[in-house]
Amino acid sequence: MDGFSGPRSFAYLVTDLAHDKVTVWDVPLRIWHWLFGAAVLTALATGLIEEIYDIQVHQWAGISVVSLLVFRLSWGIWGATYARWAKYWTTPRKFIDHFLRRGELTPHTAPGIVLVLLLMFAALVQSVTGLFMTDDIFFEGPLHDYVDEPTFDWIYLLHHNAWRIVLVAVAVHLLAQAIYGVVLRDPTPLSMITGQKRVALPTVSTPWIRALFSLAMGAVAFLVLALLAD
Repeated sequence: MDGFSGPRSFAYLVTDLAHDKVTVWDVPLRIWHWLFGAAVLTALATGLIEEIYDIQVHQWAGISVVSLLVFRLSWGIWGATYARWAKYWTTPRKFIDHFLRRGELTPHTAPGIVLVLLLMFAALVQSVTGLFMTDDIFFEGPLHDYVDEPTFDWIYLLHHNAWRIVLVAVAVHLLAQAIYGVVLRDPTPLSMITGQKRVALPTVSTPWIRALFSLAMGAVAFLVLALLAD
């Protein structure tokens, strides 16, 4: 991501500009993206920054992350074309080609695929383990009573370390978007707002019935955890 250099890079850029913008990110995925980002950042901030530490807000943010991941995991199975997990496949060669500005133009870049999968896995571990946490005084997670002491010990260890991976992944994502937008003058940072990218692919169509089903799954997860939290 150090600019364009060499004839192959120039050809890549010309090809990129030659493509029309098409909608590749469906509306449910874009809404999920911003809600997930808000929930993750809220959980990190209220759990790590002493001045705004709030265990109740932290817990509800964590429950929201779990529920949003339920939606996203199901949407990756039967959702819109480019949101499906089958599209999240890459290779070391494609990873290297991306930084050399060569290779095919696709909705997902190879580094983007790696980062998304890493962030979602780390967020899943962090949020799910948080459901078992307790401070032994004022706070007890909704699933704390369902594990024994030895199991709780390793869950506690995971919860108090996985956040580092989440934080690094978020920081890398934001840095990459800044480089795309400010340094490379690339419209990629706007794609989760407009849904559009310059790729030679058909415009995505949204299966709204399936979207409602995924939404229902996420809502049920939220309601169950909310009831257990009370």
